[in-house]
Amino acid sequence: MSAYRRRIDDPEAIAVCIRCFEPRSVATDAWAVAGPWVRETVVLSGPTLHSQAANAMKVLSRLAVWALDDGLVLDREVVLTPEVLERYRLVGMRELAPTSRAAEMSRLRRIARTVTVRAPWPPPGERSSRQELSPPYTDAEVAAFWRWSTRQNGPFRVQAMTAVLALTLGVGARSGELFAVTASDVVKVGGVTAVRLGSTPRRRVVPVRRRMVPRIRDVCRGAGRGPLVASTRSGRDQAAALVASFECARSSPKLTVARLRSTWLTHVLADCSVAEIFSVAGIRSGKTLSDLIPYLPAPEAGSPAWRRMRGEVRQ
Repeated sequence: MSAYRRRIDDPEAIAVCIRCFEPRSVATDAWAVAGPWVRETVVLSGPTLHSQAANAMKVLSRLAVWALDDGLVLDREVVLTPEVLERYRLVGMRELAPTSRAAEMSRLRRIARTVTVRAPWPPPGERSSRQELSPPYTDAEVAAFWRWSTRQNGPFRVQAMTAVLALTLGVGARSGELFAVTASDVVKVGGVTAVRLGSTPRRRVVPVRRRMVPRIRDVCRGAGRGPLVASTRSGRDQAAALVASFECARSSPKLTVARLRSTWLTHVLADCSVAEIFSVAGIRSGKTLSDLIPYLPAPEAGSPAWRRMRGEVRQ
């Protein structure tokens, strides 16, 4: 094995990989423009493994073609910046699965830090001021989690997993909110089923997604007067420890509250036409909108916009 590794990871083999790489999904004319920049950037990144070079060629090829289509000049100090890579993540990687998207962004950021000088990347080891949201689960992955929720070992664990799924996918509950919700927090607002989350003064009333209303009702019946999600665990990692203890298929992705909440948020954003707002306003990043939040009317439970968060009625 060691001899095999030395053979493919020596500098000559890595150089051949970079020189001979031809992307399958990039048109010949586009690659004629992007290819030299991609190869030069990979060389500057200093890959020490054949796999590193091959992966770098793949991710930079896709980024370069997108950048050209977006009207950018192939300059490393222009393309490989935090702002441009974030824009690429939002609008240029939609065809990739969430896990592939996360892995690709990790490689691009690592390359960008290595090959740029003026790009405003934070120093190594220093976390960005913005914490990136976890990728959502696919519909098939969510369906698999629901199937496994009924196969847990004993009624206590069935109730716990079902309630975690219902509260995160139904109202976007955070880890710290899961264990405080009881049936009395499930209320009606203008005929709409909603859940009270958080504590005062930051308590919010969130409408339940239409498809999750029966699930919420089921976990309320199962919990009785106690919390919908009961746990004997305690501490800051209470939710993570509970979720990690659930039994799921080996082929399933890791179950986390953060990804479940992102799945809920993705569906809400789709129903509230955020993508259309970004498009017509020419906005590339959510940071632009966050500056306007102090000037917007305070949200009101029961308003038409609030009701839209439940999702559209399926015909």
